[in-house]
Amino acid sequence: MTNQTQQDKGKTKQHTLKSVEPLSDVFFDDLVAELDSDEIIGIILGGSYARNEATPFSDVDIACFLPDSVKPLPKRFIYRDGRLLSIGAKTIADVRSELARPERAIFIVSGFRRVLLDKDGSVGRLMREIETFKWEPLQKAADSYASFGMMIYVEQVYKILSEIFKHDYLALSYATSKLLSSLTEAVAVQRGVLVKNDSTYYRQVQEAIGLDSAWTRYDRLASGVDVVAADDRPIRMRGIAALNLYRETIALLRPAMHSDHLEVAGQAIRVIDEALALQYQQKGPTLSC
Repeated sequence: MTNQTQQDKGKTKQHTLKSVEPLSDVFFDDLVAELDSDEIIGIILGGSYARNEATPFSDVDIACFLPDSVKPLPKRFIYRDGRLLSIGAKTIADVRSELARPERAIFIVSGFRRVLLDKDGSVGRLMREIETFKWEPLQKAADSYASFGMMIYVEQVYKILSEIFKHDYLALSYATSKLLSSLTEAVAVQRGVLVKNDSTYYRQVQEAIGLDSAWTRYDRLASGVDVVAADDRPIRMRGIAALNLYRETIALLRPAMHSDHLEVAGQAIRVIDEALALQYQQKGPTLSC
């Protein structure tokens, strides 16, 4: 086989991986017929297939709505026509309850959905409620949620410092990832960042704060997207970046924080500063990120 032939085959394979045929109406009609029952009042399609952004590795997100009196079963997964289907169950009341909680509302409001079945019109009414959602009534609750979180996340700050001290890099990886996720959520909730989908979540939060901000710089370092040129373990650098991210998050959220929560966070920042100063002396300036 010539090199040109190998290149042509590689291009064909790459093209195939990038191409996703849209799901047909017949596919959805058959799926609705399969899932429908006396308890089902509606079915919607969400996720990348609803947004026409599916890749060959996208699952098909289906939500079945049940009467409020029925307790939904856990999510399940099945395959149909070679595609992975994620099938969840919800009630109208549960979704309305989540819309009243800022930490849940940010993940619900901006998602695009396609109604596949609506027996009594209740699913359509819920979709219209979501479309007309207003963030302002939730801002006070969002401030309280983020403020309390910043106090609770002090525990993760101490875990990171402890694992750096012990050189336990597997434990440090877990603690760093957990703090990164928590701090990103705290900022997203307090700023009312309505998340479009999982793929855009972190980018949306960074854009809300500013792509050139110190917060975004540490967020990217803690996530491992950016790296610091240094003769040191990458996870150690990520852990130190997460500690700096905590400090920057406090600076951002300070006006919205309760005084008792801020007192705990302030003490944690002093501990971080002392620990990083010691690390600076032992390892050099790159450890301060």
